[in-house]
Amino acid sequence: MNFIRFKVNYYTRLGQEVYISGSSSVLGDWKESESQKLRYGDNGDWELLLEFDNEKIKKESNTLTVDYKYFVMDTNGDKIWESGPNRSFSLSELSPSLVHEFRDTYQSPTSPENTYFDSAFFREVLLKRETDTIKTYTPLKSISNDKVVIHFQVKSTYVNPGQAIYIVGSNTTLGNWRTDRAIRLCDDSYPIWKVDLEFPKDQLPFSYKYIIADKSKSIVHWEQGSDRWFTASVIHASEYSQTKNEERDFFFNDGEFKDNQLLRTAGVAVPVFSLRTKKGLGIGEFNDLIQLVDWAVAAGLHMIQILPINDTTVFYTWRDSYPYSSVSVYALHPIYINIDSLTKDAKILEQVAKHREQLNKLTVLDYEAVINLKNTLLKEIYNQEKDKLDANKEYVEYLKDNIHWLREYALYSVLRDTYKTADFNQWPAEHKSPSQEMIAKETSADSKYFDQVRFYYFVQFHLHKQLLAASKYASDNRIGLKGDLPIGVNRLSVDTWANPHLFRMNMSTGAPPDAFADDGQNWGFPTYAWDVMKKDDYQWWRSRLGQMSKYFHAFRIDHILGFFRIWEIPTTCVTGLLGKFNPSLPLWRSELSNNGIWDMDRLTQPYIRYHTLRELFGEYADYTATKFLKEYSPNCFQLKPEFATEKLIEANLTEQDSMYKPGLYKLVQNVSLCKDVEDENRFYPRIEITKTSSFNELPDDLKSILHRLYISYYFERQEELWAQTALQRLPLIKKCTKMLVCGEDLGMVPKCVEPVLKDLGILGLRIQRMPSDSNKDFYHPGEYQYLTVNTTSSHDMSTLRGWWEEDRNRAQTFFNRILGICGDAPYFCEPYITEAVLTQHLYSPSMISIFPLQDWFGLSPELGSRDPKEEKINEPSNPMHYWRYRVHVTLEDLLENNQDFTKNVHRLIKASNRLLE
Repeated sequence: MNFIRFKVNYYTRLGQEVYISGSSSVLGDWKESESQKLRYGDNGDWELLLEFDNEKIKKESNTLTVDYKYFVMDTNGDKIWESGPNRSFSLSELSPSLVHEFRDTYQSPTSPENTYFDSAFFREVLLKRETDTIKTYTPLKSISNDKVVIHFQVKSTYVNPGQAIYIVGSNTTLGNWRTDRAIRLCDDSYPIWKVDLEFPKDQLPFSYKYIIADKSKSIVHWEQGSDRWFTASVIHASEYSQTKNEERDFFFNDGEFKDNQLLRTAGVAVPVFSLRTKKGLGIGEFNDLIQLVDWAVAAGLHMIQILPINDTTVFYTWRDSYPYSSVSVYALHPIYINIDSLTKDAKILEQVAKHREQLNKLTVLDYEAVINLKNTLLKEIYNQEKDKLDANKEYVEYLKDNIHWLREYALYSVLRDTYKTADFNQWPAEHKSPSQEMIAKETSADSKYFDQVRFYYFVQFHLHKQLLAASKYASDNRIGLKGDLPIGVNRLSVDTWANPHLFRMNMSTGAPPDAFADDGQNWGFPTYAWDVMKKDDYQWWRSRLGQMSKYFHAFRIDHILGFFRIWEIPTTCVTGLLGKFNPSLPLWRSELSNNGIWDMDRLTQPYIRYHTLRELFGEYADYTATKFLKEYSPNCFQLKPEFATEKLIEANLTEQDSMYKPGLYKLVQNVSLCKDVEDENRFYPRIEITKTSSFNELPDDLKSILHRLYISYYFERQEELWAQTALQRLPLIKKCTKMLVCGEDLGMVPKCVEPVLKDLGILGLRIQRMPSDSNKDFYHPGEYQYLTVNTTSSHDMSTLRGWWEEDRNRAQTFFNRILGICGDAPYFCEPYITEAVLTQHLYSPSMISIFPLQDWFGLSPELGSRDPKEEKINEPSNPMHYWRYRVHVTLEDLLENNQDFTKNVHRLIKASNRLLE
């Protein structure tokens, strides 16, 4: 039998109460309704004495370890859980002769320390403890009635290798505030630091603090704020009768090392396909990341960010260059494999050498030439190696660990090759809708496809080895590798083929109009069936992120707004203008009717009048009316059935009439309300409704009502729904791995996004020329919050130099207002301007500053001399864009012949205090 007093300090608002919940029946078995309410004392202290029966608890859970956490019950019944990891203790380590007092510090959800604590980027890369310096914790039990044992514990991730946390205080045991007598805490549970100390009772009470110091204690960093104090609390008389003993030991869970010193670092962003090396084959490869790490180390950087690297093979053409259109959320892209390291065959290596010079001298990536060459060579190597595979223990182990996705991916790839199409809807019935039994049969050793299936196993095995080696090399050199999580998957992917129930195949993902695309964006990916995914606790997401975490220490969530709500577009559309948010509270038919809106055909059907045709088609208005439209009333038209949607226009328009496509799209889009395809009583205002003649030619009173409903739908009524939606999804994304989570929260950003990301410790993205506040022309980096990543450009934008040259008016405004320089802005973005912009970002409060390699190059007159139009990676408004940008300098040359440039980068990093020594 053990008595434990739980004590936590939390200043509640009037009416709020503090509860404790945990993994034993005493604490409610994590059931919120059966949790224990603490009693309020003084000065924000809440406490509760509980009795634990060791035998009963052992029988309940087969363990004597108990986990617990606190939450606050709000006045409206909402439960606000503290952040951070669960607390735990072992009853087997507690003496039944004592009362054990746990003095806990409430874990704030907005604390940067919790972001450090949860992240492999900090714990396993930047601040990894050296094995030979770790001090092992030894529990101490009280053996004397004249002394008190206190178990000290504090959490701190931001402790550089070579340093440790010590405790020093006001009594003899704690060195009488002499730092040379401070006692080191143990770090074998880093970033939790522990030490057990025994104090004579005549040394009580006392004050103390934690410090960070090196081994010699010559460099000392004191924690901030007032001293911590130990004073023995008094057990109430009613409790004394329960315990029969006033002797206690104390567990001080002191929370975080109190510090205003925040870890800030910097990095470089570059797609793998863009890297150029002398030993490359016309494209960057996983092995090339090793040389990029070497340059990052020399430059003082600590993060490398890349674009998605999953297989995208659908067409076997340049169209597969789109890295966000994966055919498998697990499989790596074969184009990134290094051939030389797979074989010693002279003939194969001769072929590589023959093509190397030709492919490497190209200014841009020739996707088709590279992938076709590599596939040919990989098949030759596989045929030489396949008889040895089963004897390769590493290969066998890889197969065992990954077979759950490898079989589906390999069979899909074989069938795609066999039937000459990735559209599984066109495959024979026996393969169109797979079952696990069919997949197991067709990938078994006696299947006619087995040899081809093993080829894909072989390729993925070596891709895994090469990326894993690069990732380990990065972490060994204190460089974090940051991946990219696409918001969707290809409609014809392995995932939609094998798990169609997880997707809404009648819908597409996209984005409303923004700075990237006037007509919005339609990415073509099916949206997620979140309600279905929830039934197995989001196992698909857990597995997907678990695979990513094998290689990455951090990741960027592409379009994190999709976890709040996604812009969902019917598959009848090509552009993104006729979408709606999912989830969202619609405009109900009854709501519209109550507001005097009843003529739904007028508002939901394309509004086409003769003067509209004249405006769009000019002298070709009559031809358009005859060829594509039907006049149902004088000067009133509707589209013919074969041209009634954007997709039908795209499919049925002849090449001769292709010039009419933009105008016909405008006709389809000329509506005020969009119907819900699944419920005839739900409607949604068309985005940018005021730009349509459908809206502008309504009577003024109706326009006023509809505009008010438009504002309500897009900017008011959804915030709480979207916040709750994100709070169901994002905690899972954050907790299922130890990767640092960064969100790309650009575009039409709801007000709820920033507070939700902050509470979850997810980093938001800040781009200076894309402020979310429409009243601002630019952000100033000095106003960024700490939990953000800032950057000068993204792969969807012009580089800094490109933007400067293409938008002269804004560049002039920026030059005068943001950089604070008088006079005319120079025509080109000179190196001194680039340095001024980068310096603003580096000195900002943001946790991470990460710039595209092209923008780093802008510091150098030589490296920044390329035409910036050639350095833009993507054109978001063009769904058929060819992703083929390549860096114009080899990594070897960057390392060997551009040391002044590298030293300049290092200087900026160090001056801004982003360099971790």
